[in-house]
Amino acid sequence: MSTTDLKHEKVTVIGIGKSGTAAAAWLARQGADVLVVDDRPQEIPDALREGGIRFHLGEWTEGDLFSSDRVVVSPGFPVRRLPMARLRAAGIPVVGEIEMAAAQISAPILAVTGTNGKSTTTTLIGDILNAWGMSVFVGGNLGRPLSEAIGGTWDFVVVEVSSFQLETIDRFHPRVAVLLNVTPDHLDRYPDFKAYRLAKWRIFKNQTPKDYAVLNNDEQIPPTISATTAFFSRTVAPARGVFLRDGRIMARLRDGEAEPILKTDEMKIHGVHNEENALAAVAATTVCGAPLSAIRQALATFPGLPHRMEFVREVHQVRYIDDSKGTNVGAVAKSLAGIAAPVILIAGGQGKGCDFAPLREIVLRKTRRLILLGEAQAEMARCFADHPAVDRVSSMEAAVATAHAHAVAGDVVLLSPACASFDLFRDYRHRGDLFKQAVAGL
Repeated sequence: MSTTDLKHEKVTVIGIGKSGTAAAAWLARQGADVLVVDDRPQEIPDALREGGIRFHLGEWTEGDLFSSDRVVVSPGFPVRRLPMARLRAAGIPVVGEIEMAAAQISAPILAVTGTNGKSTTTTLIGDILNAWGMSVFVGGNLGRPLSEAIGGTWDFVVVEVSSFQLETIDRFHPRVAVLLNVTPDHLDRYPDFKAYRLAKWRIFKNQTPKDYAVLNNDEQIPPTISATTAFFSRTVAPARGVFLRDGRIMARLRDGEAEPILKTDEMKIHGVHNEENALAAVAATTVCGAPLSAIRQALATFPGLPHRMEFVREVHQVRYIDDSKGTNVGAVAKSLAGIAAPVILIAGGQGKGCDFAPLREIVLRKTRRLILLGEAQAEMARCFADHPAVDRVSSMEAAVATAHAHAVAGDVVLLSPACASFDLFRDYRHRGDLFKQAVAGL
């Protein structure tokens, strides 16, 4: 899609969130006739108030699509809601914002996907490349739309991509594609786990042997990979890749002996999941040629991201940790696995169709109290019916107060919901912020 093709072309953008807004603004600047549609009636962002953009907010029809030359879909909109066969028959292409933007970017793209750890790994990769002295754009699903990278002078573009974004790619071609892990999630959007996993695997769709696929050796490996592979692992030492040995990160991406990077206890981020994130970031940047000095510097100083196993406060020798981004079963399991102390777990929210049974063993073994809130609390209470101490509460304030009342010295109070947040909160950030506010008031 060239910018010349877009001049005076009619484009319908579905979704007025960050990605849709960025896509619509860029398209309008190229001279396209842009219509933005969204199911939700809402305020028009300032970035879209100029440029002749039209809006159908709160209600729109298929006619908005079939009167277009092209449709650009935001990741939050399920593609299954579109009449894809009829749109194809009418010759109207449907692409995502990430596909549209990547076509305009000449810098090498490093793309990161997975169920858990995407934002941390994407940000850490950016920090390593910055420590190397590179000009780097970091964005995508983690907050800054890829469209904002268009026109910039970048050495590398690092982008977090979700399964939703990967549904709508066609020619998206990352120089380095990283797959962290795939565990059940978003089963309210996908018919089954297999469909969700296949969406994640699409990140490798257009890679060639000149590209790199960075894969988790401890997870299921996609059956067909055309790119050159590099592995990371917490449990084994792959012939080519990054791994742990005696508490130290080691890299062996060329023939010869493995090179030590640094000890895991020298990093500011901790836990099983963060070890995996660091291993993946080292593998992704090493194949790009990043020197070990830059990798060591970034790993030793990276503070982690808010709401991801973030230490909040210690009250009467009880530690409070905000893991509000733990929105699925796999994330909570890894968070619990990284804590040695007894845990009071605050969980619950919108279940997204996921089965909580895989959490039973680790929850029963590692938590001495379970505090549930949100839409999924009844389902979770049934799943953990044999837990010795389960409380059901109606608010975050009540959850923290209950945890505080029962915690004893040496405990960890962990907010790690295993659920989405949209039943009681605006998003996971709002949920985590309310948790931190309640803890600050103890």
